[in-house]
Amino acid sequence: MRLHFKNILSLLVVISSFVSAQTIDCDKWDLNSGADLALYDSQPFSLSMLSADLMSGSSVVFCPAGIERSSPDDIKKRWSFDWTVKYNNVYVETSEGIVIEGMNEHGFSASLMFLDNSELLEKQKRYIPIATSLIVNFFIDHFKSIDTALLAVWDIRPFNDLETTCGWPFRIVLHDSTGAIAYVEYINGQRQVYTPDHPCFIVGGPDYTRLVTLEYLGDTAIKNQAEKLYLDFLQQGFPPNADLVLLQYYMQNYTGEEYYTILRYPKTGELNILLPSGDAANFKFDEIEFIPGKEFSTKYF
Repeated sequence: MRLHFKNILSLLVVISSFVSAQTIDCDKWDLNSGADLALYDSQPFSLSMLSADLMSGSSVVFCPAGIERSSPDDIKKRWSFDWTVKYNNVYVETSEGIVIEGMNEHGFSASLMFLDNSELLEKQKRYIPIATSLIVNFFIDHFKSIDTALLAVWDIRPFNDLETTCGWPFRIVLHDSTGAIAYVEYINGQRQVYTPDHPCFIVGGPDYTRLVTLEYLGDTAIKNQAEKLYLDFLQQGFPPNADLVLLQYYMQNYTGEEYYTILRYPKTGELNILLPSGDAANFKFDEIEFIPGKEFSTKYF
């Protein structure tokens, strides 16, 4: 799969602009962009595509186990929630301070995708508060499997600590080295958790329930290009070249847009990022020298 996919990636030809955003302005975000595809052949493999508007100006951060983190609380007179990073990990932080993607040394990954009408839980003291700027870190710092991560989902309460004009318009996407998948969404202030089987495909924008419903309603119910992309792709029946089909659909449906492609190989501990220019940043955990007690970062975008 890996060699085959690298050959396919050479077909993706787009122009890179690398314009860094200075403020969190939701007007520039296409909330119906992005996709996540999870396949399983000889080993788990997943692919995510994110718009350049979100990724440009981002940094890759290398985090060693043992780092101390602290999330504030949004309830007055409540203590912060502090933890120690359990696993070496690599994550991508946007120029706006949003950690959008990450993987740890066990191949467990967490990422954010756009979600229309996302509304987080109300303030409740019984849940552990996690600032949304740290939600990806929380998962990759603590867990190496979907099973244990989902146990924690019911005990935490993400709250929005980001200054955005559109709230917190994301869902949480989790993958592990067994090929397990989970989507965590907050709809109308209610937590929704889905664990689909692989292969699985999801697009940015519509909630997962809406996407599943589309499979039964068909083309007549489509509202936007994200939903069209979802149905078009599923109608292919996950062919052997599903990765190529996804790239082709992006080129056809998002003409003029620029996308970063994130490739995850959880069993071998690889996180690769293809830039719109065609260049790639490849990160292999067995080749990374983590510095005890210190995070360090580098700009690739």
